[in-house]
Amino acid sequence: MAKARLLVELDVKADSIEEFVAMFREEFMTRSRSEQGCEQYELWRDSTSATKMTIVEVWSSQADLDTHLAQDWFSIWGPKLEAMQATPLVVRALSSIED
Repeated sequence: MAKARLLVELDVKADSIEEFVAMFREEFMTRSRSEQGCEQYELWRDSTSATKMTIVEVWSSQADLDTHLAQDWFSIWGPKLEAMQATPLVVRALSSIED
C-alpha cells in the first residue's frame, strides 16, 4: 500500500513566529503524532528565512491521512494557524518513486 506524503509550505507573519511554533508543537504535532498511521509529522524552518516553514507529513496510507484531515480539532486550531500566516498555504501531495 502506498504511503501518503504532504509538504505544506507556509510563510508565518514575523510577529507571530514564536506563538506559531509553540502552538504548532503543542497542538498540531502532539495530536497528529498520536494518530493512527502517522509515521512522520515535523515542522521545518527555512535556513535563510525564519518566517518560511515547511510541514513534512508521512502517513501509512491515504485513508490515514484522510482521517487526520477530518479531525474535529482542525476547526478550532486551523483558523488560529491561518491568522498567523502571511501568505496562503501551499500543499504538495507527493508520491515516492519507490512506491
